[in-house]
Amino acid sequence: MQRFDGGRLTFARLTRQDFAETGAEESYTEGIIDHLRAVQGTKVAALARELTGAECAGRSKVSLRATDRAVDVSLIARAQSGGGHRQAAGFATQMSPDELVAFLRQEVAAQLDG
Repeated sequence: MQRFDGGRLTFARLTRQDFAETGAEESYTEGIIDHLRAVQGTKVAALARELTGAECAGRSKVSLRATDRAVDVSLIARAQSGGGHRQAAGFATQMSPDELVAFLRQEVAAQLDG
């Protein structure tokens, strides 16, 4: 887990290697995003999960949760052809982890800092 911009963005990433080493399935990740959202000071929680199927190499699924109405995470998801609603949304991406974090930081700041 990493925090950015004074804790406004709380980000975690699960890799294919994490799944392989633990024997976990993608369904086991349900609920992690809610723990990230509960971290004090968080405005947006983001969980990126590398997809494990051979046909999905290089792709990640990103879940977003807002802690209040200050940020509309559906706008962030739609910017990447995803969907959802104001406080829970998601999208799939081929961005590198660094590109993804930069994108998320920019989008959160745009809404909070106007």
